[in-house]
Amino acid sequence: MILVFVGAGGSAAVDPKQYPTTVGFFEKLPDEITNDPLFGKVCEFLKGQQGKKIIDIENVLEILDEFQEDCKKMNDPKTMVGWTMQGNSSFVGGVKDFATLQQSIATLERERIAPLKSKINEQVYKFYEATPDPKKLSDWIQLLKGLKTIDPALEIFTTNYDRVLENVIREAGIDVEMGRQFNGIQTRLNTVPWDTPSIRGRLTKLHGSVDWQRSNEGINISEVFTGNHQNHCILYPGYKGEPTEEPFRTFHEHLRKIVENKKLSAAIFIGFAFRDDAINRILSGLSLKTPTFFITKLDITPLPPEKRPPRAPLTEDFRHLCGGLTAETVVECLVAISAATGRPLDS
Repeated sequence: MILVFVGAGGSAAVDPKQYPTTVGFFEKLPDEITNDPLFGKVCEFLKGQQGKKIIDIENVLEILDEFQEDCKKMNDPKTMVGWTMQGNSSFVGGVKDFATLQQSIATLERERIAPLKSKINEQVYKFYEATPDPKKLSDWIQLLKGLKTIDPALEIFTTNYDRVLENVIREAGIDVEMGRQFNGIQTRLNTVPWDTPSIRGRLTKLHGSVDWQRSNEGINISEVFTGNHQNHCILYPGYKGEPTEEPFRTFHEHLRKIVENKKLSAAIFIGFAFRDDAINRILSGLSLKTPTFFITKLDITPLPPEKRPPRAPLTEDFRHLCGGLTAETVVECLVAISAATGRPLDS
């Protein structure tokens, strides 16, 4: 089997304006968000305290998440800081106005931080819900069709929310399980294929999809954004960590099984920045003997050590293809994988 791992750069290769990377996401935010004083303070903190020269949306959401958790602790009597602020402050100099500060922090968390995060997360649907232009999918179609001739089992993973890969699979006419099941009324996500071996491979969306909605019956596939983030099955930008809820736990465990599978003949990473620690820990299990290919926008080859993602699985047979996903890099990649695996590539 061949592992194909797709990050934001994989969709941006189709249309960078329609499917922005995390930096592009930040740059496209509406004035309602960028003019928010709290948003400005977060950016000021990132530039001053953390020395960020280029800020992306994940940086902002990570800080907002940390800030929100800190505020919650200060209002939780089960934490030391929260207990102290609820009338137990004599040992810190007898400060008596903690109650007023605590109320202000509670208001900040409820009325400023949470709404700002919600507004940012809503942009996920506005930026990534569009259906890709079939004319712009040719490079992707050529890649997946070519890989299928080398190995029929393609295990495709992505952290992207858009539906680029679903459309590529349909346009290419290749047999890859996407977990979509129509019951005569509603199309639903069926996770059974992730519990059974597959000779044709699967598309696994590790962070969810813009068209997944939770319901009492499971996860519906629908293009309607309800406005309630709790109804949508997505791990939003900035999320880091081991998922505990389904289907994300099953999907991450599936990635682990594929990475450790002795039948894995090659791994391709397209436009992935290796910034998710939980995913990086799984990918670290990749065998050093596995032929590994990175397709990135960086125009340097071979990729010098200082430019390599620090947590990327650099195997003994590591190869960097620069310039992003193009017709040229697709051909180069297919020829190289065919040679590395000893399996013919149909012309």
